[in-house]
Amino acid sequence: MFASESYKPTHWPAPSLLNHFHPQITQMAPDITFYDNYEAPLPAGTYRLVLQQTVQLEGDAPRHYYRDQNFEILSPRYSIDANEIQAYFPPNGGVADYTNTLPHLVLGTRNLPWERRPGSAGEPWLALLVVSEQEVTDGKAVFKTGTLADLVPNRPDDLRIEDASLTDWWHPDVNGRVLVPKFIRKDDLKTPVRLLDLDLGLFRKICPVRNELPLLAHIRHVDIDNKVPLEMVADGEFSVVVANRFPQSGVNTVYLISLEGWTELLDLPETTQQPASRVRLITLGSWTFINDKNGHDTFGGLMQQLKNDSTVFGVKLPGTSGEEYVDKALQRGYVPLDYKPVDSTPTFGWYRGPLAPLARTRLTQTVFDRADAAMIIDTAKGILDLSYASAWELGRLLALSSPAFVKGLRLFVEGRQNADEFAKDVEEFLKLHRSSFKDKVSDDKSFEQIKIADDLVEWIARLVLLYPVPFHYLIPHQSLLPSESLRFFHLDDNWVDALVDGAFSIAVRSLDDKRKGLRAELQSSLSKIVYQHRLRLQGKNPQWDPSETYMSSPKSGFLLRSRIVTGWPGVELSVKTNAASDPNLPEILRFDQIADGVLFCLARGLIQEVTFREPREGITFGVGSDGKLKAAKTGSTVDVKKDLLRPGPTGGVVEIAKLQEQLTSSGSAEFATQMIRKPEEQSIKWA
Repeated sequence: MFASESYKPTHWPAPSLLNHFHPQITQMAPDITFYDNYEAPLPAGTYRLVLQQTVQLEGDAPRHYYRDQNFEILSPRYSIDANEIQAYFPPNGGVADYTNTLPHLVLGTRNLPWERRPGSAGEPWLALLVVSEQEVTDGKAVFKTGTLADLVPNRPDDLRIEDASLTDWWHPDVNGRVLVPKFIRKDDLKTPVRLLDLDLGLFRKICPVRNELPLLAHIRHVDIDNKVPLEMVADGEFSVVVANRFPQSGVNTVYLISLEGWTELLDLPETTQQPASRVRLITLGSWTFINDKNGHDTFGGLMQQLKNDSTVFGVKLPGTSGEEYVDKALQRGYVPLDYKPVDSTPTFGWYRGPLAPLARTRLTQTVFDRADAAMIIDTAKGILDLSYASAWELGRLLALSSPAFVKGLRLFVEGRQNADEFAKDVEEFLKLHRSSFKDKVSDDKSFEQIKIADDLVEWIARLVLLYPVPFHYLIPHQSLLPSESLRFFHLDDNWVDALVDGAFSIAVRSLDDKRKGLRAELQSSLSKIVYQHRLRLQGKNPQWDPSETYMSSPKSGFLLRSRIVTGWPGVELSVKTNAASDPNLPEILRFDQIADGVLFCLARGLIQEVTFREPREGITFGVGSDGKLKAAKTGSTVDVKKDLLRPGPTGGVVEIAKLQEQLTSSGSAEFATQMIRKPEEQSIKWA
């Protein structure tokens, strides 16, 4: 099952197609590799392996020996994991004008649509059906949950034949007979399954015909360096399933259905008499949206909202609290917290996380040896700033709860007196074994130290980049990050210093050494560790001797809270900063989703501008606002909505095969390049 041997690759540069998006959005030609399909060497099913050996001795007749073994190739059949679905379009729950867009589904597994073979090679077993609200109201589409028992074909009690020999496959139901998929099921009849009962006439009107199915699924290979890290079998390779029907006005529901067991029905003429007037389809997923021209749930519409509410981190009150001191504290990202000193009465203190609206001056103190040493008091007001003390305690707690850090202590700390020696030993060890970290570490005992050091380095890098820091330490109040907003920030290195000091406080025996684990020495190791971590995440060769020190270099970033995150997972990012260009250092230090609908980005230097791009694996399909598109090969204009819709009262269903002929596309990959729209892009400057 090697992809390189199973692909049918077709690489097409995406053409300049449509130009009717939001006026504030800049259009860009995507760089994507398209593939027609993925042909598994063996599709899902039951097989028998037969081994024959022939032995012939001189003067004797040949003797034949046989050995057979049954085996089964498994793949999803009745359901798929929700994590398999990368994205929908239109987004689930979205409200906007989607009239000229064909819905599609992006899967994180490149081969899923072809793991089963309902018909000929290259034909997917998955398809999308778009059902309108009116069709549901009329009772022509009913979604339900059931079990495999609801798919068992009817048979008379005295009929003793296998299911495969049955002529008619229908199941008795309270609402009358319903056709069921024709394939042998050996699974437990109590297995839960989601079902869609469709009027047979509606099914024939909206379901793609056999020669259209291969055109409605393809694979895209895109660069994932500028995305939130994804866990994929094949990095950057997504499968895409496209619907053949434009959304109707109002509520629409798209169903991902299995076509296994339906090829015989699809091959029959529509006039062929059937024993039932409804079909029962296995549904593996669904989502709903509203086609309304007054909505704004598009990439461009949501990005425009973000641009309108992009500012620096901090609380902007609509008025004033009546106290200038309080107003300034809130604007600088501080929030009041209850505080109970050990030997005093309860009071309150200010807290701010590592994200600040203004650049912070580095403190000259060499180290915080305890949390109390990190407290700052406003002598004029008598109020404590608990920010660094909280960071110190958090670092200590995180270190104590980390198996990777504790094991690392056992390896490096014995005989060391301070964090300086600890850091030097880690650095020397990494220099000696750095070639071993490029590949997966062996389980052999001789590599045990390397494995422990690798885990320790990973943990330290993630700590400095704030990965284990809880959400409420970063954003202590929701008013700091409202819905549909973007907030720029400077990273407060003093806060990170306190966090690291707290963690390393359990790694030393004595803090009375003259140098107290001099930060300059520690930061030298941290710089190497942090920069390597990001480069390794991107699959690049780490730079061992970075040209700058991480902890002394300015860093900035942004927080983004929006439906963009859930509606367009995989949104692409590029940043422009004032940091010196260095091909051996990562520009973006961290970019990931830290909560539902929230993105976090950290970059080298001061951010000047960020640019968001629609994910290329999710670029939409459709026609212009006039219902037309231009054929790339011939240059002719094709009026899809006038000439290429199926006749009848069921609106919006495209004659895909006829459209392919007019576009002169050779397969689904080339067909996709002529149907996709250009990805949208939005740039936002840090004013």
